[in-house]
Amino acid sequence: MYGWWASFIGWMTRDPAWLAALDAGALFFGLALALLLGWERARWRPMRRLLALAALQAHRDCGENVLALSREFFRENGAAPLERLIRARRAIEQQAADGARFGRMVSVYAPAVDARHAALLADTAGLVGQAEHTLAGLARLYLGQASVRVGSNAMHGDDALGYAPAQLVSLGYVAEMEALADGFAEASAAHRGRVEAALGRRARRAARADLERVDADVAMLGADVRRFCAKLQPADADCVGYKTRPHGERVSRTLDALIARFDRR
Repeated sequence: MYGWWASFIGWMTRDPAWLAALDAGALFFGLALALLLGWERARWRPMRRLLALAALQAHRDCGENVLALSREFFRENGAAPLERLIRARRAIEQQAADGARFGRMVSVYAPAVDARHAALLADTAGLVGQAEHTLAGLARLYLGQASVRVGSNAMHGDDALGYAPAQLVSLGYVAEMEALADGFAEASAAHRGRVEAALGRRARRAARADLERVDADVAMLGADVRRFCAKLQPADADCVGYKTRPHGERVSRTLDALIARFDRR
C-alpha cells in the first residue's frame, strides 16, 4: 500500500504546473486559516478581557465583605449591638449579591471562554464560595458563644453582645475560627495569581494597588481573628471548667433572630 501511494505521489508531482498549483493552493489555504484564527481571537478578545475584569472585581468584593464582617465581630467596637448585627448581615447579603452578579457576567460572556479563562472562572467561583462559607462560619461561631443581653429600653438599657475576658471556649472552637481565616487567605492568594496571569501586562499594572489592598484586607482578617482568639481561654471540652461554664440564655443565635431581639421599634 505504501509503495502504491509513493508511486502515485511521484507520478502526480512530475507535472510542474500541477505541483505549482498545489503549492499555491496550500499557501492560500494557510493564509486563510491564519486570518480566520486571528479574526476569531480578535472577535472574542474584548469579552475575555471583561471576564478577567469580572474575576478581578469578584476578588475585590470577597476581600471587602469578609473584612466588613470582621470589623463588627472581632475588633474593639463601640457600636450598639443592633448596628453591629445589621452591618454583619449586610456584609453576608452583599457577598451573595456580588456572587450572583459574577455568575450573570459569566453567563453573558460564556461563548468567549477558552481553556485558560475557564480555569480562571472556575477558580473565581471557588473563591466566591469560600468567601460565603467563611462569612457564614465566622458568624455562626461568634454568635454561638457570645454573651447577649438586651436592656429594657433603648435609651437606658443594658444591651451587650460580645465575650467576657478569658471566656472559656473549646479548643475546637479556636481551631475552627482560625482555619476559616487561613483557608480564605490561601484561596485568595491562589486566585490573585490566576487573575494576574489573565489580565495582561497593562491591566496587571493598573490593578496592582487593588490586589495589594485585598491582600492587606485578608491579612487583617487573620490578625483580627487571632487577636480575638488570644483573649479567650481555650479548654478541652471534657474538662470540668468547660463543662460547668455559664451558658447564658439558650435562644436562637441566628443574625435575624438576634436583630429582632435588639430591635425595639
